[in-house]
Amino acid sequence: MWKRLVTGLGVAASLVLAAACASSAVPTSTAPVEVRVASCPVPAGDYAGTLYSPRPAPGMLSSPASLTLPGNAQIFGTEFLPGSASYLLGPKSATCQGYLASADGGEIMTATSASGRSESVTMIIRPGGAGPSTDLACPYIPAVLAVDKVFRRNLGHVFCNHPSADVIRQIPARTASLYAAAVLVPVHVKDPNIQGSGDGPDPTVALYTAEVGQGAANGQMVACTLAPDQAGICTASLKFFLTTQAQISTRISAANLSKMESALSSFLAEQDI
Repeated sequence: MWKRLVTGLGVAASLVLAAACASSAVPTSTAPVEVRVASCPVPAGDYAGTLYSPRPAPGMLSSPASLTLPGNAQIFGTEFLPGSASYLLGPKSATCQGYLASADGGEIMTATSASGRSESVTMIIRPGGAGPSTDLACPYIPAVLAVDKVFRRNLGHVFCNHPSADVIRQIPARTASLYAAAVLVPVHVKDPNIQGSGDGPDPTVALYTAEVGQGAANGQMVACTLAPDQAGICTASLKFFLTTQAQISTRISAANLSKMESALSSFLAEQDI
């Protein structure tokens, strides 16, 4: 009996050792990747009347290993306020510009393609003020629409309309009070809420996120309008926003965030993006 026990322990130890060796031999892909950041300057005039001045973002950024950056992509960055860097993924050939509405705290970044102004990637980090922040996602996220109706006291909901041709897909966050929705604006359709849509021969895709609570919503968004040969940048840009820039991402578990990425990828694939 003792001999059988020793033999069993030996076999078990061998199996454990083999499993450990096997796992150590597989290279990990969870380590973040360091990527270079290009400047997205903010006009000095945007800071008039404030105690701040334009500042560049750090020159390097740790990007999630799960996010593959296309070879023709570039990450742009700026610091609207000291210690608060924001990043936007766009075409490498693009020119990036930041905009600060110092009166109400609005923060926007836009990377415009060198090929024409109709091709761009835009991110609204802060719409500026409780009203614009609540209005931002109300055309696309039902939970935000509900709170916007109360916030605006049912006065026509002029901020919550969108073209009937828009294709909208809810991206479940599986986390209380957090929401996201992906939007496709078809070619030649102008959605007044989404910069770049309808301005050229290419469709626009966008991702809206929101945190709903206390009678208002904290909304953010990114939108991408690029030629078909740069569709990979649009996909990467929306995923980059979801996983690294959207405020809701810090409150969502890694497992749920991964499911959101998959749902977003499925939507974009269905739309041939």
